[in-house]
Amino acid sequence: MRLFEFTNIPLKEGGNAIADSVSIPQDQVAGVVAKAKQLLPEPLLANLQTDIGSAGYKSVPAGDIDLMIEAEDLVQLFGTSAAKNPLLDAKKKLEAYLQQKGIVTNINGRNVSVGIPFPGGLAQVDYMIIQDAAMVAPYHQHGPRNMYADPEFKGSDIFMLISSLAKSLGLKFDAFGAKLVRRDDNTVVARNRDEVAKMLLNPGATGDDLNSVKNILNVLKTDPQRDAKLAQARDDVGKGLLTLPGDTR
Repeated sequence: MRLFEFTNIPLKEGGNAIADSVSIPQDQVAGVVAKAKQLLPEPLLANLQTDIGSAGYKSVPAGDIDLMIEAEDLVQLFGTSAAKNPLLDAKKKLEAYLQQKGIVTNINGRNVSVGIPFPGGLAQVDYMIIQDAAMVAPYHQHGPRNMYADPEFKGSDIFMLISSLAKSLGLKFDAFGAKLVRRDDNTVVARNRDEVAKMLLNPGATGDDLNSVKNILNVLKTDPQRDAKLAQARDDVGKGLLTLPGDTR
């Protein structure tokens, strides 16, 4: 089953989807996540993905906390597969379910955002409704790989660089679909991180080579196509859109 939705609600991220929400200190993140799990119906916990983004891994308080719910699980739980828009209907039912528990909610883009009380105030947790969540999550789980120990690390820069490399090879990359596809006909050529690394870098590369911009640049040092692969990324650097720490021509 492939899921879809149409919505005119703008995506709000970074702690802006729940009014009066506050930043969550690092030592409070685990407690908020535990409460966020307790709120969900049990069938949604089997494939729930955590450790998304920097919350709990950076000392700077997080604006929100992200968790990924498998879209197929949500549709199955609420029985919306026959609806015109199965995923949107399922999200509305999850919203109603949470509101019955007295939880402030807001559907925005791919997320069902909720406000969860904690000692410091109201924390925003974004339940991200994601198709193939278990495959998508590893692209966004930088914390368990200790990437935030590097003050220069930016998760968004990885995706921009991956997209630039893909473009140089006639491909496109979808970070929230875990898909590397051909630009001409959208044929999927790779999905998991190991497969994507081999396609973009070299046949001996692994998913760990995609852990950071620095890792990617290190692998490309001896690549004869290095300059061609980095052309778009270097253009983005010139526009102030991206940083490539350690890049040398």
